[in-house]
Amino acid sequence: MLAGAAILVAAAITVHVLTAGASTGQAAAAVRSHSPSVAVSSRPAPSASPAARPITSSIAPRKSPAPVPPASTPAAAPTASAQPSASASTTAATAAAQSVLSLINQARAQAGLPAYAISSGLQLSAGRHNQLMADGCGLSHQCQGEPALGARETAAGVQWTAAGENIGEGGPVADTTAAITQMAVALTQDMLNEKPPDDGHRLNLLSSAFTHVGIAVVRSGNGTVWMTQDFAN
Repeated sequence: MLAGAAILVAAAITVHVLTAGASTGQAAAAVRSHSPSVAVSSRPAPSASPAARPITSSIAPRKSPAPVPPASTPAAAPTASAQPSASASTTAATAAAQSVLSLINQARAQAGLPAYAISSGLQLSAGRHNQLMADGCGLSHQCQGEPALGARETAAGVQWTAAGENIGEGGPVADTTAAITQMAVALTQDMLNEKPPDDGHRLNLLSSAFTHVGIAVVRSGNGTVWMTQDFAN
């Protein structure tokens, strides 16, 4: 773990099954600390029967997990205002997110799983939430006045039956692409290094249910790097 990286201790990860036609999913509450936080949401498709079972797990690294939006219907492309900017340049944020995606997909390949594809809708959802955390909300799966995970993925144009999210923060780091990328990758590696039963973030990263991901990384003015990974099927 890099020095200065913050970790959030997450509450138990729970999959909430909603009735067909429900418009939002619920995210498990995350406990603020110096460890990762977790949130998982699940909603049955209109034609499917609600049969998902609850999942319980706790987290320990400096990030937080969550599922991905459905691949069938790509969401609207993220707007400039929705993407976190802070002091980090768009180039640095993009490079960091790409390195994180590469690390995740390398781990998935080693586990015999298909690579995650980027969803524009998940990118939008992750970017909006990441900016809220960087703007003062702090490491949390639901900021004050913000819809729950499932609702914000839906608002971003994602049609999903299972949704999840990992969040993390670390720093301070220099305002350079290399430093920002190093922190984002370190946060993700910590998630991948989790061991059962405290491996909620790892389970999201190596899920066989999710197919798409959105990754947002930003460095705030005080040097803290914030990252949100949104997942869906």
